[in-house]
Amino acid sequence: MNSVLEVPGRSDALSLIQSHASSLARLAGFDDARCLAIELACEEAFGRIMERASGSPGIEPVRMVSELNVLALTITFHDQAPPAKRLDDLASEQAAAELDEVDLGAVSRRLIRAAADSVTWMPMGRQGHRTQMVFNRPQRAIASMEPQAALQAFDEQTPLAPVQDYTVRLASEEADWHPIAVAVYRTYGYTYPLDDFYLPDRIRELNQTGLVLSAVAVTAAGEVVGHYALDVQGFGQFGVKPPFTGELGKAVVDPAHRSRGLMERMRRFVEGEARSRGLVSVFSEPTMAHPFSQKANESLGSRPSAVLLGLVASQFLGLKAIESAAAGQRTSVMFYHQPLGPQSARRVHAPPIHRPMLWRTYAACGIEVEDAGPSEPQAQHTELAAQFVPHIEIGLVTVRVAGQDMAHALRQCMQQLVRDSGARVIYLALRLDDPGCPAACAAAEGFGFHYSGLCPLFDDGHDVLRMQYVNVPIDFGALAVAGSFAREIVDYVQADRARVDAL
Repeated sequence: MNSVLEVPGRSDALSLIQSHASSLARLAGFDDARCLAIELACEEAFGRIMERASGSPGIEPVRMVSELNVLALTITFHDQAPPAKRLDDLASEQAAAELDEVDLGAVSRRLIRAAADSVTWMPMGRQGHRTQMVFNRPQRAIASMEPQAALQAFDEQTPLAPVQDYTVRLASEEADWHPIAVAVYRTYGYTYPLDDFYLPDRIRELNQTGLVLSAVAVTAAGEVVGHYALDVQGFGQFGVKPPFTGELGKAVVDPAHRSRGLMERMRRFVEGEARSRGLVSVFSEPTMAHPFSQKANESLGSRPSAVLLGLVASQFLGLKAIESAAAGQRTSVMFYHQPLGPQSARRVHAPPIHRPMLWRTYAACGIEVEDAGPSEPQAQHTELAAQFVPHIEIGLVTVRVAGQDMAHALRQCMQQLVRDSGARVIYLALRLDDPGCPAACAAAEGFGFHYSGLCPLFDDGHDVLRMQYVNVPIDFGALAVAGSFAREIVDYVQADRARVDAL
C-alpha cells in the first residue's frame, strides 16, 4: 500500500504529519509505544526540513511518501529546501574537515535513531533533500514460538547422526521457515546482529519477494539440518534489474550432521542459483574473531579484497566454543570476493597513493585493470546517500558521483552520522570508474577516513574503493587472519590508518 501526503512547508503543517504518521504506524500493527516513537521520528524529520528552509521561499510542498508492505513501513520525506549553506572557506581543507569535538557517549539519542531500523539521507542539490526511514513491522520471534527446551544451544559434542542421504534445495515450503529460525537461534542465541533470521514470517517474506534466497539441507525424513543464504538487499534493485552481486551468509549446520560436506554443498548450490539469476559474483564477510570462516572461504576459491574494521559491537559476537583474542573490541570482518564466471576488464581512476595495492588486489581477484590516468571531478555537485543503522551504530555513505564540492558534502554526512546519530564507524564507498574518485579519496582523508579495500561490483555493478572512519580502538594484533594475501591487506590497512592519523 502506498500513500502520498503533501503539506505546506510551514511549521503549522506539523499536526498533519503527526496524524498521518500515527495512522500509518497503527495500520502497520505497531504497539502504542512504537507508534509514538514513529510519530516523533516523523516530527523530527519535518523539523529538520523547517530548519533548512528557514528564510527560504518557494520550498513547497513537502511530500511525505509512505509504503507499507509485509516487511516494513517506509516513510520518505521529499523537500525543496536549498542545500545546506557552504562553508565560507572551502579552499582550506583543514577548515572543511574540522568537526566539533564530540563525546559520542554523551550524544543524545535522537528520535529518529530511537525509532527507525535504518535511516537514509539523500541530498539532491537544487532538487532539495530526501530522508527515508524504515520501520520493520512487528513479527513473532522464534523464542516466543517454541518451548525453551527446544531452543537450547546445539550441543557441540553431540554424537553424529547415522550416515544418510541429504537433499539440498531452495527453501520454499511453508514448513521450512520455522526450522531455519530455530537453527539460527540454537547456533547464535540472540547475538546475531540482524533480526531477520529469528523471525519465521520475515524469512518467508524475504524469500518470496526475492530479496533473499535460502538453501536448506534436508534429511530423507524431511528434517532441516542446514541453511545457507544469498542476500541481495541493497545490491541492485531486485524486480527492476538484476543485481550484480550478493552476500553469502547465515550458514548453519546441526552438529549431528557435520563433517559430511553439507556446508560446501549448500554454498555451491547457492552459487549456482546466483549464477542462474545473472549475478556476476558473490561476496562474504567472515569474522576476524577467528580464522575458520576465512579458511573455508579461501578453500572454496574466494579472494580477500578488503578489511572492515569495527563492524559490530562485541556483544553480537556470540561464537560458542571459540576463544577470541579480539573479544571485547568491536568485531572486524574480512571482505571476500567470489567470481561466478569470467570477469570483465576494468578501467579505473585510482587514487595514486593506493594504486599499487589496488592493482595487487585486482590481480588476486583475477580481474584485469587499466589506469584511466589523471582525473578531476567532472560534476559540480556530489551525489551521495548516507545511511545510519542504529542497532550496530554504523554509517554507510555511498557516493554515486564525486563532485567538486565533495569536502562540503562529506562534512554534512559526518555531522548527520557522527554528531546527530552517534555512529562509531562509517564506511565510505567511492566508485572507481568515477573521475572524481582520487579527489574524493583525498577529501575523505581530511576527515579521518583511511583505506579499507576493493569491493568489486559492490555498488550496482561498479567496483568501489572502500574507506573507513573508525572512532573506536582496534587491536590489530588480536585480529585473526587466515591467508597470506589477507595478511598483506590487513598490514596495509594498519599502515594507512597510522598515515592518516598523522596528517
